[in-house]
Amino acid sequence: MAESRLSLADQAVLIWPVLVFAARMQRVLTYGDVHDFTGIPAHFQGEPLYLIHRYCERKKDYPLLNSIVVSADTGFPGDGFPKKMTPQQHLEERARVFAYGWSGKDKPRREDFDVPQSATA
Repeated sequence: MAESRLSLADQAVLIWPVLVFAARMQRVLTYGDVHDFTGIPAHFQGEPLYLIHRYCERKKDYPLLNSIVVSADTGFPGDGFPKKMTPQQHLEERARVFAYGWSGKDKPRREDFDVPQSATA
């Protein structure tokens, strides 16, 4: 897959349904799993996962869907996770993601992840 041709917003759109499906199955995914399902290498997943994080925060009632993507070594999100949380808080957020009614929500579109350059600086 030519992930370099996909914008970060396009990558977030590609990752979103994988995470929603995993959440419905109450399954945590490693960065390797996300790579296997999307073709986006683990070291390129940080920014699209951050866009998903910000989208969930903007939606107010959405749990942090990106919190179910974890390191295979630790079982928790990597150091780049945008919100500082204790292991207990991560587990609680994961439970919220698993219990949330994702199927009743619209899938975000590319433009939902696009942010003007001045907002990302």
